[in-house]
Amino acid sequence: MRQVVNLDTPLLRLSTNDYFTLRDALQGVSVFGGIGSGKTSGSGAALARAYLRAGMGGLVLCAKPEEAALWHRYCAETNRSASLLVIDGNEPGFNFIAYELSRHGAAGVNNVIDALMRVLEIARAASPNPGRMGESFWEDTTRQILRNAVPVLYAATGTVRIADLLRLVREAPTSPEQMRDADWQQRSFFYAMFRRAADRLDDASGEQAAAYWRHDFATLDAKTRGNIVISLTTALDRFNHGFLKTLFCENTTFVPELSFHGAILLLDMPALTRNESGIIAQQLIKYMWQRAVLARNGLAPAHQERPVFLYADECHLFTTTFDAEFQSLCRGSRCCTVFLTQNLPTYYAKMGGENARDRVHHLLGNFATRIWHNNACDTTNEHAAKTIGRVLQQRGNYSENAGSSASYGTSAGGGSNRGSNRSSGATASISGSGQGPGSSWSYGTTSSRGTSEGTSSSWGRNHSVGTSQGVSRGYSEAMDWLIEPAEFGRMLKTGGPANGNIVSAVWYSASRRFEESRGNALLVEFRQ
Repeated sequence: MRQVVNLDTPLLRLSTNDYFTLRDALQGVSVFGGIGSGKTSGSGAALARAYLRAGMGGLVLCAKPEEAALWHRYCAETNRSASLLVIDGNEPGFNFIAYELSRHGAAGVNNVIDALMRVLEIARAASPNPGRMGESFWEDTTRQILRNAVPVLYAATGTVRIADLLRLVREAPTSPEQMRDADWQQRSFFYAMFRRAADRLDDASGEQAAAYWRHDFATLDAKTRGNIVISLTTALDRFNHGFLKTLFCENTTFVPELSFHGAILLLDMPALTRNESGIIAQQLIKYMWQRAVLARNGLAPAHQERPVFLYADECHLFTTTFDAEFQSLCRGSRCCTVFLTQNLPTYYAKMGGENARDRVHHLLGNFATRIWHNNACDTTNEHAAKTIGRVLQQRGNYSENAGSSASYGTSAGGGSNRGSNRSSGATASISGSGQGPGSSWSYGTTSSRGTSEGTSSSWGRNHSVGTSQGVSRGYSEAMDWLIEPAEFGRMLKTGGPANGNIVSAVWYSASRRFEESRGNALLVEFRQ
């Protein structure tokens, strides 16, 4: 079987000179797409086939009944049908408690307790009315019960069975006096397990367990104790019936490590048909598989080299609080995660509890590759635009104006003046001296008269015409979205005959510069 191990090996061609490599795959892929967007038949199918062609082993979770048939087809198209192992809840089986104990013996008891606590978390999250996550008193008390019950059962029987665990808790003493009662001791399964374990438990462990049941558990308020026991036994009682019992509480015929050698574990227990039990089963196997992957570097080199993948469509149905931790570490264990879902609000709703949004973004922050298909969700589209980011963009402006003016005018004027003047005067003078002969005198008169008359006129005409015309061009620079949020619901093709069976998406990769787009986002197309 061909096996890709070189990190720079191309797995998918995105454009003429841009490729998706194994190095990219190991950093995780998160896919978003609305109903009918083509995410499953577009990028989802392309990634699935690429990972199969690369010879990877993997774990596939199924939300819909038709997904198993889809993966049968993918494996047939890539010559990987012989690698497919279908797990449908009947055969094969995986006794996860026996699996942990067989790997670590008595040292694996704490791993069993962790797995059982995860089962309880999964059961609460899968419930139609999930309780609040992180209720510390409930969790701490439940963990105490398991910590003081599981070692006793392992010491007494050499294994741990869920049926025995439930019986031990149900028959635990309800008062310190009861533990000293001879009749209770004779008929009590709890007391019988303690007696059988006494010789196999070290003194410190035996005394610690006895002290807990006598002084802590037995002295709890009766109502509080009853609620704790009911919550614990109700969640675990699922494993006493139906396919959960067959799958998890009987023989082990497969283990997660098979995927390290190319096996594809297909969990054909669809959430839409098996409901809560199907979700619990798949989440539990996923958790155990994730822990095995993170621990694989402690195995021999032959178990470390082959890359593996975790593939979950409608992944919000299977997401747990452990996924963020796993995704932050799994690259070193050569694991490629592909999570597909519709939108961010589905994540928020399924994660539940306090700070659900923060925990969702904590998970998504560990995926270096994001793929966005057509979507009508404004929350998801805005998040996509924010992720791709803003860039300095030039915005052009243009203006054009034209005008004309004209003026016409005529002026005319006239005037006249007329006047006359007249003046007259007389002068006389007498001069002489003495009397008699020799005296003299003189006399004179003057006068003048004149007339003047004139006429003047003036006229004129003016005429002016003017035109004006102007064009201006320019641009301004501003930081703005590289892709507007609304474009994710407008520009992307959704496949089908109307689009020539072409599905398009925006492919984003952190710290990547695509040759074709000269940025870290690229418009890609897939043929259905």
